Amino acid sequence: MKFIGQFIQNLIARFRSDVYLENVSESAQDHVVGIDANGKLYKQDAASGDITGVDLTGTAPITIGSETNTTSGAYSATLSIDIGNGLNVVGGDLVTNDGEIDHDSLDNFVAAEHFTQANITTTGTITTGVWQGTAIATDYLKHKTTFELAGYSTADGTNYMMADIMSGNKAPFLHDETSIGANGTTADNPAAFLRAAGTVMPYNGALKIWKGWSASAGSGTIDIAIFKYTPTENDATNDSLVLVKNTQYTAAGNDNLKAFSETSFPVLISAGDILITAMKGSTSSKTAYFVSTVEIEWS
Repeated sequence: MKFIGQFIQNLIARFRSDVYLENVSESAQDHVVGIDANGKLYKQDAASGDITGVDLTGTAPITIGSETNTTSGAYSATLSIDIGNGLNVVGGDLVTNDGEIDHDSLDNFVAAEHFTQANITTTGTITTGVWQGTAIATDYLKHKTTFELAGYSTADGTNYMMADIMSGNKAPFLHDETSIGANGTTADNPAAFLRAAGTVMPYNGALKIWKGWSASAGSGTIDIAIFKYTPTENDATNDSLVLVKNTQYTAAGNDNLKAFSETSFPVLISAGDILITAMKGSTSSKTAYFVSTVEIEWS
């Protein structure tokens, strides 16, 4: 059906397909066209004014606790949030309840990254802190012992001199036994080393510090050394001492004490070893004295 120009339809008209309006101008109107359930067009006033009704709904865990003025007036509502165990609202803040949160159920929980006290068997280096637990077994502690080493000797200018035999009236301080030679490692019989009244080591260990004072007449050099002797039971074979540490200084007169302190020791000691001191001076007939303490850490 086609109309040219204006056409007024006096009877009911039905359109069984889509209806298109072309070249329609826009303008503000007080009325609008609506369509009812049967498809009938009708005219009604355009909506205007404020929103007069609000009705909110929620889905767990957020639900609407209460509402006021849902059809008119100032609308208000109370939200209810199911926060579950372990959480609570205090003064408007969301806080945790101690003892109610199961950390195994939290996001990003990885069992391999959590350890119980029973599973902690090793730790790194603990640099600070106060131990407040049970007493630590002695097997897990470091054990150190100090020994006094002292003596004097009149140098022959060449050889190391170890302590006089025990039967001497100046033993064990007088060092006048020259049999160990210029380097202190000349072999000698076990009896000579035994009679020097050395110090027997009860355990395996390592020297940590050797500290002392010494003085000598003249201006030559003085060497003070610690040697070790490792005996073999029921063996009379000559043996040599092993140098543990030597310290040297230049003499400045009997009244001018010289300090020494050694902290590096390349030789370890074993249980049963005998520590023996020896002295050597570069100038013959010069007497030197020393007192010292050596610290040993047992392994």
